[in-house]
Amino acid sequence: MRIDIISVLPQLLESPFSDSILKRAQQKGLVEVVLHNLRDFSLDKQKSVDDYAFGGGAGMVMNIEPIDRCIGALKAKRSYDEVIYLTPDGELLNQKISNQLSLKGNLIMLCGHYKGVDERVRQHLITKEISIGDYVLSGGELAAAVLADSIIRLLPGVLNDETSALSDSFQDGLLAPPVYTRPANYNGWHVPEILRSGNLKKIEEWRHEKSIARTQERRPNSMKNYSE
Repeated sequence: MRIDIISVLPQLLESPFSDSILKRAQQKGLVEVVLHNLRDFSLDKQKSVDDYAFGGGAGMVMNIEPIDRCIGALKAKRSYDEVIYLTPDGELLNQKISNQLSLKGNLIMLCGHYKGVDERVRQHLITKEISIGDYVLSGGELAAAVLADSIIRLLPGVLNDETSALSDSFQDGLLAPPVYTRPANYNGWHVPEILRSGNLKKIEEWRHEKSIARTQERRPNSMKNYSE
C-alpha cells in the first residue's frame, strides 16, 4: 500500500510515522507513506496556498490550484483508489471504514486548514470525506495520522500477532472484553478465576459475554452493528 498525504505543514506528520508500528511497517515494505508540502505546488513567489473567501467573512480558504496540481502530479504516476479529504463534516470514521480502506492499494489524503478548501475541490477532486470526530482541530494532519494508523495496523504482517487486530474493539460490532496480566492478586484485587482456569472454551464464552455487556453499557448504539 502507498499513502500520499498532502499538507501545508507536513513536518507535523513526521513524528507519527517515525516510531513504533508505523515505522516498522514502512521498514518491512508493507506500506509507503509519502508527505507532500502543498506550497511546493504554488505558482506565486510567496508560495501561498490560501486566499480570502468570496462574499467576505473571517478566515482564509485553501486555493484549488495548488491542490489540483498536486493531486494531478500524483495521479500522473499511478492510479489511486481514493482521494480522501480530512474534514470535521465528513463521514465519521469507524472500524468498518478502516477495514475497507486497508484493502485498497493507493490512497491520497488531503489535510484541511484554515476555514477549509475551496468547495470545488470537494466537488471535483475528492472521492471520500472523513472526520475523526465531531470537533474541530487546527488542521487535518492529526486526523490524517489517526486514519493512516487505523488502516496500516490492519495490513497483513504489520502486527506481530496478526490475530490481534481481529480481536480489537468494533471489529465485530462489540467492544473488546476486559484484559488482565500478572500478578493474579494485587492489593486484594483478583484476576477472574475463569481466566486462570485453562479452559479455553469457557474463557472465550466469558470474554464474549463481557464484550456484549460492555458494549450495551458504553456503546448501546453499536449493538445494531453486532452480528453473531
